[in-house]
Amino acid sequence: MRLFLINLGGKRRRQIDAARELQKKHTIQYWTRNDTHFLMDESEFPGTVFHVYRDALQGIPAKNIDAASFEPWSAEDIAEYAETECEFITMADKWYPDWSVNRRKDLYYDMLRYWGGVLDKFRPDCIILLGVPHEMFTFVLYRIAKHRGIRTIILDNTVLDTDRYVLIDDYTVGNTTLAKARESDRLVTIDDLSPDMRDYYLRRSQSENPLPPYMQEFKKDHTLWQSVRRFIRVSIAFVKDGTIVERGVLKLLKMFKSSLKDEHHSNERLADFGKPYVYFPLQYQPELTTSPLGGVYVDQLLAIKTVAAALPEGWELYVKEHPAQIGVHGGNTTPARYTGFYKSIAEIPHTRLVPVATNTFKLMDNAQTTSALTGTAAWESVLRGKPAVVFGYPWFMNAPGIIRVGSAEDCRKTYEKIAHGFKPQEADTLRYLQAVDEVSVKEHLYTNAPDREGEGLAMYRAIEGALNIKPNK
Repeated sequence: MRLFLINLGGKRRRQIDAARELQKKHTIQYWTRNDTHFLMDESEFPGTVFHVYRDALQGIPAKNIDAASFEPWSAEDIAEYAETECEFITMADKWYPDWSVNRRKDLYYDMLRYWGGVLDKFRPDCIILLGVPHEMFTFVLYRIAKHRGIRTIILDNTVLDTDRYVLIDDYTVGNTTLAKARESDRLVTIDDLSPDMRDYYLRRSQSENPLPPYMQEFKKDHTLWQSVRRFIRVSIAFVKDGTIVERGVLKLLKMFKSSLKDEHHSNERLADFGKPYVYFPLQYQPELTTSPLGGVYVDQLLAIKTVAAALPEGWELYVKEHPAQIGVHGGNTTPARYTGFYKSIAEIPHTRLVPVATNTFKLMDNAQTTSALTGTAAWESVLRGKPAVVFGYPWFMNAPGIIRVGSAEDCRKTYEKIAHGFKPQEADTLRYLQAVDEVSVKEHLYTNAPDREGEGLAMYRAIEGALNIKPNK
């Protein structure tokens, strides 16, 4: 088969082993990868076009491709991809937050032209992507491939603690084996789970504050000592480039201006755990959990207003900001957190913005249900015996106890169902966890964890197995 490899082998050396094995049976036509972490011998893959990740991100063609021969798309063709364009414009928030809409559109049209031309030139049988496509160029390539009927295989590592991954063809559908597990009547007890999965379940379902690894790393990286080290490091850099005085003045002026943190504080209210409520944890932005996985609900205010419009009589909606959102951006506004954002939430009827320091597990444990775009809190709510509502396409969207919605009417029916006693059954949750154990590959995709000798071969076997399965139509 003719294959494209998208972003494999950028951070983990052993993933190159998977490509070596794939090359024995298939033709690797095109390969985008990040070359800043380590170099590789590209001569091992004769005939493969290599495209540097940073160049692809900026819309710069691969060195061996004559992009001048690719014509701009027609108005009719562009119109067919209106949904893709809308998502792309939002996705650019992460990489080019200061760009105007028209400048973003120009980059988008160039990427349509380039990747459409590349697919015409090579006509691959399958495109293999490391992670759900959420960089601008990977998303455009993925959408064109889907539109043209070209097979895609996504190695999705958003599963559990991101120390394993599953293979999917379409992120809006998810893993088909996991979806079928929901309908199974197989009896599974906690003793049937693997030791790792059993430990994960007990930790998530019974601990008072089982922080996921990414938040543990965030807290570790944002201690007072780490902040002092960062301050010293950047100050030295500013002295060297001669901007220390200018930046110091700007910092001083900023101290006298109202920040996002101030706006949040002035609009927040303490949670009242004696009232029935829906818990809505905001998700960090920009990130793939909202774009593209959130769909139209990348505008989280839309999801919040939808929930609020569907609340049963006497219920309230408690919204909590992601603990990393304000700190990571230094209290500055962003395209997703603009001036007035928190005030808008606080003004929605029967809705309160709770303090960021409020314990998320206390909020989910005392809620009638957790509603979120794709966030981990929804999944953890189910593990702790509470039903959850999602608006987007998380890896667990087909898990028992998860209800996916797309309108106020969907929410209204769901909350009525929950009010009448609907909740996930532990036996169903355990069966789903066992299915996750069976279909997932327990290896890292991105992290800096030490390379494991067999991880490349495990990746090859997973990809080869998926290539041999006829995709669902």
